[in-house]
Amino acid sequence: MKHRISRAIAGILIGQCGLWFLVATSGLAENPNDLREFLISRRCTGCDLQGSVLSGMSLSGASLERSNLQGADLQEVVLIDAFLQGVDLTQANLEDASLGRADLTDAILQDSQLMGASLIGATFIRADLSGADLSEAIAHDALFTEANLVGATLSGVGLVQANFGRANLNQTNLEAADLESAYLIRANFSNANLIGADLSNARLVRANLDGANLTDADLSDAKITRATFESAIFCRTTMPDGTQNNQNCP
Repeated sequence: MKHRISRAIAGILIGQCGLWFLVATSGLAENPNDLREFLISRRCTGCDLQGSVLSGMSLSGASLERSNLQGADLQEVVLIDAFLQGVDLTQANLEDASLGRADLTDAILQDSQLMGASLIGATFIRADLSGADLSEAIAHDALFTEANLVGATLSGVGLVQANFGRANLNQTNLEAADLESAYLIRANFSNANLIGADLSNARLVRANLDGANLTDADLSDAKITRATFESAIFCRTTMPDGTQNNQNCP
């Protein structure tokens, strides 16, 4: 059996003098040479880091474009302002990670774990987040334009002013999500769970909410021009004009 456990080198910047000290640390990776290169330079394009253990590391500004990080342990990692375009994070553990302003354009995050992660201002344009769990994450001002979030869990997520233009959120769990002032133009929320979601002042122009559950949702001052609500569930739902819609209450 091929041994996957290797020794890698982590670069840690210490003090204001800019000295680099190399510290040996254990890690898992398909390619230990790629892991070593990344930890020293913080840049590795198209690298194979599948299964790597980078939890708790401070890697702000790192570049991992088009790299393979499937199943990687990135719990509590700091990747603020990181360049992660096209990275494959399938089934990766990013719980409580810090990804503020990180660029994950075209990234693959299928079935990844992002619970409690900080995603403020992050870019997920055309990213595949199908089946991902973002419960209780904070993603204010994040860009999810044309992203795939089918079957994802975004319960309790902070998404104030986030942009989901043309995103696919079919069957997504958005229970108690905060989507205040979010841009949801042409987004697909068909059969989504929006129970208790805050959609106040959101822009739902031409959005598809067919079959969505809007029980206890707040749509006050939302822009719903040409949005569709066929077979949607309304119960104690606050409508854009402030009235309550109890059409489907038991």
